[in-house]
Amino acid sequence: MTNSAILRMFEYNEWAWQRVFPSLAALPEAEYFAERPFFWHSLHGLAVHSFGADWIWLQRCRGVSPSALPAVESVADLADLRHQWDPVRAEFREYVAGLTDEQLVENFQYRNTAGKPYTFSLDDLLRHVMNHATEHRSQMTPTLFQLGHPTEQLDYLYFARRAA
Repeated sequence: MTNSAILRMFEYNEWAWQRVFPSLAALPEAEYFAERPFFWHSLHGLAVHSFGADWIWLQRCRGVSPSALPAVESVADLADLRHQWDPVRAEFREYVAGLTDEQLVENFQYRNTAGKPYTFSLDDLLRHVMNHATEHRSQMTPTLFQLGHPTEQLDYLYFARRAA
């Protein structure tokens, strides 16, 4: 994949999150924090995990392999989440914008949170970051719909139509 294609995926990812945040913000706090049948226990937990994933992959791209994701307890509420996540998303986009096509095909090494080493192409790693975000938005949106706060359509073609 080329840098422009990866950057386009990052733009889509940002566009999609900007359609989820208002639905999360419209929830009463009790619903946002309510225990749910998610691996991450609540919409808040799922959102914090999504933020943490962006944060940890950005750190790894910078050559640092943290031993843990940010704890759910380190993020007080949605406003605090946005306060912490907005700069990470902007920094990640800036990082991606500065990559060359040649860098995308190079091997990239990092260690997971347990210290186990892995090597992938940077292209594959960045595709994973985008796919991971889509997975978690897809877990959130049915719950938001059931709670009466549906998101706008998040399919990529809606983004492409807007950008065309």
